[in-house]
Amino acid sequence: MPNSNIKIFISCHKECTLLKNKYIYPIQVGSALADKRFPDMLHDDVGDNISSLNPMYCELTAQYWAWKNVDADYYGFMHYRRYFSLNSMRFPEDPFGNIVMDNITEENINKLCLDETNIENIVSKYDVITLIPNDMKSLDSDSVLDHAKNHSPYHRMEDLDEIIEIIKKKYPEYAEATTKYLNSSKGYFCNMYILKKEIFQKYCSWLFDILETHRKSKSFDDYSIDEYRVSGFWAERLWGIYLTYLLEHNPKLRYKEVQKTFFEKTSDDLNISPAFATNNIPVIFAADDNYVSIVSTAIQSLISNGNVRNNYDIIILNQNISEINQKKMQAAFTLANSSIRFINVKEYFKDRSLVTPAHFTVEIYFRLVMPDVLKKYDKVIYLDSDLILTEDIANLYDTEIGDNLVAAVQDVDSAGCYKEFDPDRKQYFDNVLQLKDPYSYFNSGVLIMNLQEFRKTFSTEYILKMAESSNYIFPDQDVLNKLCENRTYYLAPSWNTMMNHQSETVSRLKVAKMAPRKIYLDYIEARKHPKIVHYAGYQKPWLYFDCDMSEHFWTYARQTIFWEDLLLCGIEKRANSSSNVPTGNPTPAPSTVAWVEGIEEPIYLDGVMIKFIKFINNKLPVGSSRRNCMKKIAKLFFH
Repeated sequence: MPNSNIKIFISCHKECTLLKNKYIYPIQVGSALADKRFPDMLHDDVGDNISSLNPMYCELTAQYWAWKNVDADYYGFMHYRRYFSLNSMRFPEDPFGNIVMDNITEENINKLCLDETNIENIVSKYDVITLIPNDMKSLDSDSVLDHAKNHSPYHRMEDLDEIIEIIKKKYPEYAEATTKYLNSSKGYFCNMYILKKEIFQKYCSWLFDILETHRKSKSFDDYSIDEYRVSGFWAERLWGIYLTYLLEHNPKLRYKEVQKTFFEKTSDDLNISPAFATNNIPVIFAADDNYVSIVSTAIQSLISNGNVRNNYDIIILNQNISEINQKKMQAAFTLANSSIRFINVKEYFKDRSLVTPAHFTVEIYFRLVMPDVLKKYDKVIYLDSDLILTEDIANLYDTEIGDNLVAAVQDVDSAGCYKEFDPDRKQYFDNVLQLKDPYSYFNSGVLIMNLQEFRKTFSTEYILKMAESSNYIFPDQDVLNKLCENRTYYLAPSWNTMMNHQSETVSRLKVAKMAPRKIYLDYIEARKHPKIVHYAGYQKPWLYFDCDMSEHFWTYARQTIFWEDLLLCGIEKRANSSSNVPTGNPTPAPSTVAWVEGIEEPIYLDGVMIKFIKFINNKLPVGSSRRNCMKKIAKLFFH
C-alpha cells in the first residue's frame, strides 16, 4: 500500500531527544497536568481526551487521544525510550527482552530500520505488528498470571479479578481467551503495537470501555503513586488477551512480531571527561544536600593525604545538592591538582520502582549507574561519604585488578552474622543472595570499579532492573555482590576499616569475632593502621563525639568550612537524644520503622543487641509459627 497514512506516536513525559519523520509523531502525555508544555510535540489534552487521567492511564492517554482525534490507516505506539526494531536481523537482548542501546542517534535509528522507507514498506504488509513476547520462565515466572501475582509488588490482584469479571459480564466471548492468555508462558508488555485502522478502532472501543468501567467502579484514594498506575499496567495484560482472541478468530490475520529497544539515555550524553591529562585519579562520591558537610570532610582527608605529583579528579553524584553548596565546596578546595565537579543523575531514577529502606536514601543506587555516567572513564574509585582517608588514595587506585569488575574488602559484619549470630541473615544469604561463598561478601563503601569491564558485561538497564526485582536488605551492596561474584579482587581490610560501634554489652568487635578466624584477625590488624576509616553503622562521630576512631574524623573536620555545623549537630544530638537532625544537619532523621529507640539503626544491620536477639531466636525459632505470628503482631505497631 504505497503512501499509506501511517502514524506512529512516541509517548513522552519529559523532554528528550526526538525522532521525527513523516510517520513518527512525539506526543506529550499528561499535558493537562504538566508544569511545562514541551515544544515540537503533539499534546494529549487537545480535543476529546483523558489527559488528566495520565497518572492512572500512563501512556494510554496518547492512545486515547489518537483514537478520538486522528484519522490514519495505521496507528502505532512507542515510548520515549522504547522503540520498535523493524530490522529483520535479530539483535542480542538483555534478560528482559530489550535491545539495549546507549542513546537515540542516527546510527541507532538506521540500525532499527525506522527510516521512512522501511516504515512504509514493512507496516503496509501487516494488520498487526507487536512485540516479541517475553518468556515468563526467563522472568522467573510460570505464567503471565504468576508474574502478576509474585513479581508486581506495586499492583493489586484484586484489580485484575475485577477486570476479569467485567470481561465476563460485558464481553463473555473473550472469557476463554482471558484464561488462556493469563495461564500462558508468553507475555506481551509495554502497550506497544502498530495496528491497522479497523483493528485499532475495535480494540480501543473494547479496551477503554473495560478500563473506564473499572475506574468508575471503586475508589482509588488509598493507592500509592505506583499502585495508581493501575489502568496502564493492566492494559498491558488486556492487550495480550485481545491479541489471543484476535489470532484465534482471524486465521488470515497478517501478523508480525518485532524486537524492542531500550535507550539508556534519552538526552545528550553528559560527556564527562577526565579533569586532568596526566596522573588523573578519579574518585567518586554520592551525596545529597544534607550530607555536604560530611562528604566535604572526607574530601578534606583525601586532599590532605594527597601527593603533589598526582591529580585528584573528584566527582560527586547527586540529585539535589544546591548551587550554593556546590560553590562553597568548590571554593573550599582550590589546589591546582584537585578538581571537584557535580553530576546530577536524577534522570536515571525518575521512572524506577527502587525500594529504599527506611535507613537508606536513593543515593545508595548512584554507584550502580557509574559505568554509564562515566563513559570516558575505564577505572574509578568509589567512596562512601562517611569515611576518612589517612593515606594517599592514589596508592589504592594503582592497584592492578585485572579483568575483575571490582576490588573491595570482605565485610566482617556479614561474616560474623552469617556464621553464628543471625540465623535470619543466614537464611537470607542462602535463599535470596545464593552466593557460592557467603564469606566472599564485600562491603561496597570502598570500591575500585572497572567500568570498562562493567560496560562489556552488563547494561545499566540490566543492573537497575536487578535492583528492582527483589527486596534486598542492602540493595546496592547485595546487587553488586551478585553481579561481581567470582570477579572480585579482595583488598587489604585496611582500605575499608569499619569503626567499632559499641554499647555497654555489645560491639562490632564481638560480632566480628564470630567470623572465620582469618577475616577476624585481618580486621583486627587493619584497625592498628587503617588507611581508610569507615564510620559504617549508627555511631557517627558528628553525632557521638567519643565514638571509636572519632579522632580521625575531627582532625579533618576542623579544617573544613563546615566545622561549626558539625559541632552543632553533635551538641543538639546530646541535648535531645530523640532527635538526630537539627536544621542543616547532615544525617536524615531515622524512621521509627525498623529502628530501635536508643540505637537508631535496624538492630541486625551490624550485630548490636546480640544477647537480646539470641534470646529471641531461642524462644522464637526461624520459620516457626510463633515467630511468624510475632512478625504479624509487630507489623501492626511498626508499619
